[in-house]
Amino acid sequence: METRNKDGTWPSAQPQATSGASEEGEDFQGQPGICGLTNLGNTCFMNSALQCLSNVPQLTEYFLQNRYLAELNLGNPLGMKGEIAEAYADLVKQAWSGHHRSIVPYVFKTKVGHFASQFLGYQLHDSQELLSFLLDGLHEDLNRVKKKEYVELCDAAGRPDQEVAQEAWQNHKRWNDSVIVDTFHGLFKSTLVCPDCGNVSVTFDPFCYLSVPLPVSHKRVMEVFFVSMDPRRKPEQMMVADVFSHRFYKIYQLEESLSSILDRDDIFIYEVSGRVAAGENSREDIVLPVYLRERTPARDYSGSYYGLMLFGHPLLVSVPRDRLSWDALYHILLYRLSRYVTRPSWDDEEDGDEKDLEGKDSLPQPGHGPGGSSQDPGPEQAGSSSGVASSSWGPVDTSPGPSHWPQRVRHKHLFTLQRVNSNGTSDCSTFKEDTQAQPYIAIDWEPEMKKRYYDEVEAEGYVKHDCVGYMLKKAPVQLQECIELFTTVETLEKENPWYCPTCKQHQPATKKLDLWMLPETLIIHLKRFSYTTFSREKLDTLVEFPIRDLDFSEFVIKPQDDSAPELYKYDLIAVSNHYGGLRDGHYTTFACNKDSGQWHYFDDNSVLPVTENQIESKAAYVLFYQRQDVARRLQPQAGSSKPPASSACVLFPGEVLHSV
Repeated sequence: METRNKDGTWPSAQPQATSGASEEGEDFQGQPGICGLTNLGNTCFMNSALQCLSNVPQLTEYFLQNRYLAELNLGNPLGMKGEIAEAYADLVKQAWSGHHRSIVPYVFKTKVGHFASQFLGYQLHDSQELLSFLLDGLHEDLNRVKKKEYVELCDAAGRPDQEVAQEAWQNHKRWNDSVIVDTFHGLFKSTLVCPDCGNVSVTFDPFCYLSVPLPVSHKRVMEVFFVSMDPRRKPEQMMVADVFSHRFYKIYQLEESLSSILDRDDIFIYEVSGRVAAGENSREDIVLPVYLRERTPARDYSGSYYGLMLFGHPLLVSVPRDRLSWDALYHILLYRLSRYVTRPSWDDEEDGDEKDLEGKDSLPQPGHGPGGSSQDPGPEQAGSSSGVASSSWGPVDTSPGPSHWPQRVRHKHLFTLQRVNSNGTSDCSTFKEDTQAQPYIAIDWEPEMKKRYYDEVEAEGYVKHDCVGYMLKKAPVQLQECIELFTTVETLEKENPWYCPTCKQHQPATKKLDLWMLPETLIIHLKRFSYTTFSREKLDTLVEFPIRDLDFSEFVIKPQDDSAPELYKYDLIAVSNHYGGLRDGHYTTFACNKDSGQWHYFDDNSVLPVTENQIESKAAYVLFYQRQDVARRLQPQAGSSKPPASSACVLFPGEVLHSV
């Protein structure tokens, strides 16, 4: 059996001081609140959230003065038997005792893991998620409402906003009444409009923090490889492809968004012919994807089998539609490869672009299938909008099917040509093929011919344009811009529709959130972590936020009291920072001490004094602001056991900061 200490703590729950702090104990006296938290193993996210919350004056005074003891709600089925509140109270009392430079939050960490399994173990988590859990847990453990009565939620139904908002807040307080509600809860006005019937639904909902988006620039810098047909001429038509492992991973169509291209993708832009048939005798070009392959010996019982391995960069080659044969294609490709393929001295034929392209042995030609329809070639192949034909393919005249197309291999040819699938790994003659599919061509090299005539160094070479290396400067944004973006009209996603009571069905309604009533302490979460279909990234945009006088008067739509402007102005008291990327990173805290007014930087065990101009950075993640009327009310109470000092975090217009 244990007996609670006079200060409200339990003997078995006393956090231990860190090793090396020999001066700590009853004899050591430091500034209350200037106390580090030991990192137990990837618990910097928890330490950051705790330091921010610990520096909210009215909440800390609530625990230091033991007011929580009379309000512990041990029977709340939604609570945690008072254990989270008690563990947090013990932590605050140790940190603000002035007897420790650093404490080990092991007991608190154990309690959190017990009631929230996602925080079990020692993996890195999000400080905002831990903060959300902690605020909810403290609220339910300290909820003054012991018996919750049934409350019927009513829509506005055309009533005045003042009446509906007051009713919503009263209903909220009938279920939720705690120091957390007193300190952190505000009220939204939510307006939903049905796109079909125009029905408008207005509700007022409580909130504990604002999660505001960051404006994302639509400008983007991308590095691409440009493959020219003729460097002497201006390109008429180009195609974009994602090249991966020597093959076309995807050929993009014109209407596709750039957002589908990731920064790590190797993007090639090919110049292709823009010739389109306009008359009976006009010449029209099509585009063929071409792969490079080398025959390589493979172990086989007979020793006669040869494998084929892709190498180099694939090509998109324009060829005439009407007069096309394997011989013609060979010379066209030989001409296109002439920069890094040496033409043998015994090849006396002209360049493929100039040679008469008629021949008996013909390539498959694009034609119109029955009804003239075309089939979607799939994600790895482009449709007609991007310049690659996707209609039916068949041999010219009455030639047999693809398995019988001849390979005109002559002794003087450097390579052979073969029709393959989109992966470049299979001979199309070996399987039943969809005649609607886009044909792919492979250039097959014998090892000796490749070694003799193919220059790998030249093939991989490129000219770096002056623009490569240009970095798009990200302009800083103002915190007010983020709040303005938060309150703009948005259309609900298809995955999260709204049920319209008039239409009696789910609708992609438009939604607008407005701020109606703000809390004493406003927590603003900057949504730096972006998760989309194509990418997951952290936005490192610099958000400029004021230390003092953050004015919300233009955002609060509730009729305002002009005689009390401090009701809409806030001063910064704490910042949770995140450094690093999505899967790794480190959390720290800037916080203003309620007694001394001095800003400090909390980095786990380490605590250092800082100046205000060091607080704003790209790492700022969660901001804590205190309303100015609350700061005035608390100023005489803060640090009542010590003479009051000038506080940098509760100054107001006209006041002067004095050093202490």
